[in-house]
Amino acid sequence: MLRAKKRTVIGALAAFSLFGMPLAAYADPSEDPTSGSETQASTPTPSVEASAHVRQTRAVSALVSIPDIQTPGDGDDSQLINQTVETKGVVTAAYPKGENANLKGLEGFTIQTPGTGGTWDPARTASDGLFVFMGKSSATMPSIGDCVVVKGKVAEYSGVKNATAATQSLTQLLPQSITAATDCDPVKPTELSGVPTQDQMEALESMLVLPKDTWTITDNYKTNRYGTRSLTPGTEVLRTATDVVAPGAAAQAYESENAAKTIDLDDASTTDLTNFKQNGHKERYAYLANGAPARVGYHVTFTKPVVLESRFGSFVFQPTQMTAGNPDRSPVTITGERPAAPTVSGDTKVATFNVLNYFSDLGENELGCKGYEDRNHKYVTDKNCKLRGAWSSQAFANQQTKIVQAINTIDADVVALEEIENPVASGVSTDRDGALKSLVNALNAAAGSEVWAYVPSPSTVPANEDVIRIAFIYKKAKIAPVGDSVIYDDPAYTGLARQPLAQEFKPITDVNHEGKNFVVIANHFKSKGSAPKNLSGAEAAANTDNGDGQGNSNGVRVKQARALATFAQRFNGTPTLLVGDFNAYTMEDPLKVLTDAGWAHESGHGDSSYVYGGRSGSMDHVFANSAAHPLITEVKSWAVNAQESIAFEYSRANYNAYLAFEADNPYRASDHNPEIIGLNLITPIAQPPVGPSAQPSDQASTNPSAPAGNPEQSASATKAKQKRSKLASTGVNETIPLALGALVLGVIACAMRRRTL
Repeated sequence: MLRAKKRTVIGALAAFSLFGMPLAAYADPSEDPTSGSETQASTPTPSVEASAHVRQTRAVSALVSIPDIQTPGDGDDSQLINQTVETKGVVTAAYPKGENANLKGLEGFTIQTPGTGGTWDPARTASDGLFVFMGKSSATMPSIGDCVVVKGKVAEYSGVKNATAATQSLTQLLPQSITAATDCDPVKPTELSGVPTQDQMEALESMLVLPKDTWTITDNYKTNRYGTRSLTPGTEVLRTATDVVAPGAAAQAYESENAAKTIDLDDASTTDLTNFKQNGHKERYAYLANGAPARVGYHVTFTKPVVLESRFGSFVFQPTQMTAGNPDRSPVTITGERPAAPTVSGDTKVATFNVLNYFSDLGENELGCKGYEDRNHKYVTDKNCKLRGAWSSQAFANQQTKIVQAINTIDADVVALEEIENPVASGVSTDRDGALKSLVNALNAAAGSEVWAYVPSPSTVPANEDVIRIAFIYKKAKIAPVGDSVIYDDPAYTGLARQPLAQEFKPITDVNHEGKNFVVIANHFKSKGSAPKNLSGAEAAANTDNGDGQGNSNGVRVKQARALATFAQRFNGTPTLLVGDFNAYTMEDPLKVLTDAGWAHESGHGDSSYVYGGRSGSMDHVFANSAAHPLITEVKSWAVNAQESIAFEYSRANYNAYLAFEADNPYRASDHNPEIIGLNLITPIAQPPVGPSAQPSDQASTNPSAPAGNPEQSASATKAKQKRSKLASTGVNETIPLALGALVLGVIACAMRRRTL
């Protein structure tokens, strides 16, 4: 960490005066990596004379050991900061300046005390590794394996704006001379079975390490921008705390454990790959490619040692050479498979799917709308516009093709959609269903027939709606809407979130089957991203992130859950599902409101619909009332989106010269995963027995315990039995033949008597 300004200036002036160096400062970058670029805005520029070039081997005296340099003084800063020292080590990593004209590297090399490494001693207090920052020096960079003596000034580098004494920093040497040496025993990597503690990492700083066994990618959001990805030891991703435990102290403890189990794998470049004023976009990603998506949940095995190094306020695994632009240098192998759409049992399938701002109206047609650029400086998505989706027709085509593939692959009979454009609210049309129609047309075109239909907007809609809305689509051959849809316009949603949408459906059956009607209520609660404005007192406190794990606007979501529970009561007795993007994880307060109201939580069970901040959890849910619960066969989540790198999203198309937009698959169609519900709604109709009864009886036809079948068929069968009973009671069928036989016998007897006479 940097010292106080006064001390830094005095020390720097003294050092520069002593060694004849120009007044060039070693400073932090001007960019915060969380808000801009990781690129160093100002780099140390030590004066290096001709003698700074690697010279012939010479005798060295008064060497200072690397552990002595690394021993902390103030905080984690070296006890020898700003002092000039001479030390000896083996080069374990090298990042030559200018090795790639399109990428800014680390511009230095790492040395380690000869003969050290191997078995990790958790009790060690000082590192045997040290980074040597070359900066603008013209000195020759030594190669990995070289034995060298380096003379220079001890410094600290945090890479973070406004660094304090508590900010994690990297101890380094600003070289005045680099001399070849001899008698260096080789260095061995120190094996790591997990992520060391902060103190242990400080004692391993800049040392060569080899992570053992299997690690798992738990975050890949920064891959698109900085080429890095977050890892955790073992075979499972890190879970969102409030998806597993209750908010508050339990969640805080859980997240603290999570934080201790994650570390980034870097690419030895500080270039922001999405800053198109630079040229990083012209190079390959280190750990990402078409056909190699490196998803969250994929497994990682280290095949080469890496350096444990502090960069931008935290420790990272750094490859020993720049892997950005050189994926063949990767120190890891990454394995995993993209999952196929899950199958669910049952005769009817329902799904819920957040489709990430599907707007058929384009930003290029909105006056004054700007966009986010690709590497050719063409706008892709809208930026601070009423319209929130694609800016151009090409971008919209890219977005739509993935969404269409995803929905058709899910193959549900009813799909609740979140984040569909509301053209009325955005002021571009009077047709509230305009974007929905576009999606249905695209789905049918891809299916090759009129498979899909949409539920039209009801006649009554809220006066104040968001520019995104909720909608239903369904398969016409399988499902029919019953009556109009209903939008629940409650103050809990007004100006804050999307109003719930309810629709009753019935399965289409044949004459031999009957189906149960069911209701789906689709939802999209207030997001965690911000708190409502103009709140005060208790309301403001309830909706401001208080660190319990629930984020902003928790109070609003609780009110929305209560309003939803009240609204859904009108469908008591009818099988009813609550589905959608609730913007709340499994154990959070809004969902507890619903379960306390008697709704069964049918989804989750370890599946994750969303990934944020390197944590996986479910914000998309399915609830059932008591009438629906026994009809549900299973609920599954399809990990088609959230685990994918944003680099594959339509919004990042043409951001990198070597990463093509994958129009041939549905992966990363959105940032949320769909939930798929299986239902058993259709049952056969009981049929009457075939043929006459052996012993017809009026009592049998009127027995109330007899199985109910088709009413018309039952009535006809009863009538027939009654007719047969009446006919049998006359005896006509039996007496007529007997009378005719007696008459014939009488005639014969008379004739024989006359003949005898």
